[in-house]
Amino acid sequence: MNAAIAWLRGLRLVIHLAVGLVLAAAVRIDLTRRLSGPRLMHWWTGMLLEILNIRLFVSGQPATGARFTVANHVSWLDIPLIGACEPTHFLSKSEVRDWPVAGMLANASGTFYIRRGKGGARPLLNQLVPHLQAGGNITVFPEGTTSDGRGVLPFHPRLFGAAIEAGCPVQPVAIRYGLGPDGAAVAPFIGDDDLVSHILRILRTPELVAEVTYCRPIAPQGQDRDSLCAAAQAAVSGRVSPGLPLAELPLEEPAVA
Repeated sequence: MNAAIAWLRGLRLVIHLAVGLVLAAAVRIDLTRRLSGPRLMHWWTGMLLEILNIRLFVSGQPATGARFTVANHVSWLDIPLIGACEPTHFLSKSEVRDWPVAGMLANASGTFYIRRGKGGARPLLNQLVPHLQAGGNITVFPEGTTSDGRGVLPFHPRLFGAAIEAGCPVQPVAIRYGLGPDGAAVAPFIGDDDLVSHILRILRTPELVAEVTYCRPIAPQGQDRDSLCAAAQAAVSGRVSPGLPLAELPLEEPAVA
């Protein structure tokens, strides 16, 4: 890619980040609670994908009403991909809360946080269950870390108890990325990758294709968290296969829950 074009995209990214911080501040000081963090993020992430020239394709659609959405995890890009598809609350590790920029954006969008280590799940479930019972939705990456995208790591079952206690469906979501022009896997954020270097790699890539597949929701009735987790993992694994072609249905209008 022409260096001038990459530089221009980088400048647009910096301006867009500044806009995001202004929106985050507005949500924080909004005493009327009329500003919806997830909906503002829905718009902001859609614009982010445009700036990064990520062409998003979607298959299926998010279920309406309360649901526990689980997706495989390849990159930090997974969050804007799903955020551009629909307004949702994400789950993140507690350290993110205090990060500069990313923490402000996450807090404003209504992110839930989990404390790592033994005993961290129950306090989180006490927050998630009422949220789901009130008709909300939450997006979780149950692998707990990122992968190279060529397969799915084992899902951790402990948070699936939120769907069982709230009586809401689990909706598996499969995320896949195309390759760069040179055939390299650009999107995965793994190993020794650092965020700045990865962003520069994305900015230098002329175009990146990404696919989000909404699988059929799974009812929690009659299941425990292990069986529910296994069913969700199987659904995502069935779509994350190197032999499957990327979807050919462009997301013209973002799906809204």
